[in-house]
Amino acid sequence: MDFASGEAIVGQMIRKFIRTVGLKIAQTIGTPIKDFPSGRSLGRALVIPWRGKIHIIGLKAAARPMFQPQKRLTYWKQEIVFTEHPLPDFPNIRKTERPSPSEIADD
Repeated sequence: MDFASGEAIVGQMIRKFIRTVGLKIAQTIGTPIKDFPSGRSLGRALVIPWRGKIHIIGLKAAARPMFQPQKRLTYWKQEIVFTEHPLPDFPNIRKTERPSPSEIADD
């Protein structure tokens, strides 16, 4: 009997469980994140700066960091705020420009 596939499934289930528990902890004890322009709450998450990147763990909304606008430029102290990532605004090219090959009439 080969138990390797069963062990792999159990390993995946354990990783999924640990990930779910970790996300719940992050959403419970994390920092409240607000959308800077609107002031609307995006949820709670852990914000971890690591190796020059910002990792946001536990946030369900798509957010992007940005520097807070300043009245006077002081580059030594810039605050980072978050804003909701906008939806793409480009058109669907497949529907507007090219018909599908089945719709092209043969003459």
